[in-house]
Amino acid sequence: EGLLVGLKNGQILKIFVDNLFAIVLLKQATAVRCLDMSASRKKLAVVDENDTCLVYDIDTKELLFQEPNANSVAWNTQCEDMLCFSGGGYLNIKASTFPVHRQKLQGFVVGYNGSKIFCLHVFSISAVEVPQSAPMYQYLDRKLFKEAYQIACLGVTDTDWRELAMEALEGLDFETAKKERKKRGETNNDLFLADVFSYQGKFHEAAKLYKRSGHENLALEMYTDLCMFEYAKDFLGSGDPKETKMLITKQADWARNIKEPKAAVEMYISAGEHVKAIEICGDHGWVDMLIDIARKLDKAEREPLLLCATYLKKLDSPGYAAETYLKMGDLKSLVQLHVETQRWDEAFALGEKHPEFKDDIYVPYAQWLAENDRFEEAQK
Repeated sequence: EGLLVGLKNGQILKIFVDNLFAIVLLKQATAVRCLDMSASRKKLAVVDENDTCLVYDIDTKELLFQEPNANSVAWNTQCEDMLCFSGGGYLNIKASTFPVHRQKLQGFVVGYNGSKIFCLHVFSISAVEVPQSAPMYQYLDRKLFKEAYQIACLGVTDTDWRELAMEALEGLDFETAKKERKKRGETNNDLFLADVFSYQGKFHEAAKLYKRSGHENLALEMYTDLCMFEYAKDFLGSGDPKETKMLITKQADWARNIKEPKAAVEMYISAGEHVKAIEICGDHGWVDMLIDIARKLDKAEREPLLLCATYLKKLDSPGYAAETYLKMGDLKSLVQLHVETQRWDEAFALGEKHPEFKDDIYVPYAQWLAENDRFEEAQK
């Protein structure tokens, strides 16, 4: 049992209860206001009377670095190279010799353990949870993956963990990447081996291991990406409609890409992707298929029905476009269609039933009469 003592004359001592003599650690020129020793007892952080935080190597007495605007300091009890100091309304976290990371905080730092910093403000001590993302990325930027992993263990987000794994992989530090994945719960060797087999082109062996490790969805995803749809069907979840729809949609995308549009249309329809099916039919001028789709759609499915009607109008099939608008109950678009295609008898019949559309019918009709030299009728 012992005490760490900082004196006004700048001396820093270690005093043990069973030893009559104090041990002098070092002496500095300025008075000591606050001090703390690192977990390994190899570094000493001191705040002096000038509000400067000075960090020394205890063995060599060398000043490692110093930072201004400090009133108290504490080392992280779980990480040798991390300390924090408070001052000027800010909390400052420093990892190794990297630049300080700052955030606003009132009070005096009295302890630092893992990702928790303990602060004394007036008469109460509060524990502040501080994410360690900033120092972790400082190590990552310098490709110090093992040190970054140690910081991550103190407390970072899932996104930060994944970034660490990817950076370690790219830096060929496979041990750190593997430790990161295990830390995040990926402890299944079958799953890892399945990934290896898939990259080697041993797809069926990979699928068996995915299934054995309880990840049938990964086998489904692999076969789907490879366009091996017949094998993918074996890994559909027990009638899961979402997985079935995803598989059929991907198969339809593949058929579309290899210039098999009719097969793609059928697959999109069975997957419920009516808009994509209609776009293909419209682009290829397949009026019969558009009519068939429009008749099978529910009247509440306005987007695909409207797209059907638009294509039918463009493909010179106004009668079928009118049928679609009528199914939707879109009378305004129906009136506009009759006027644009100069089907005046149908327009007049609609105007009689729905007088609110008379202006939309008779004004364009008058213009049409005038353009065709029928001025007297146009005036009426």
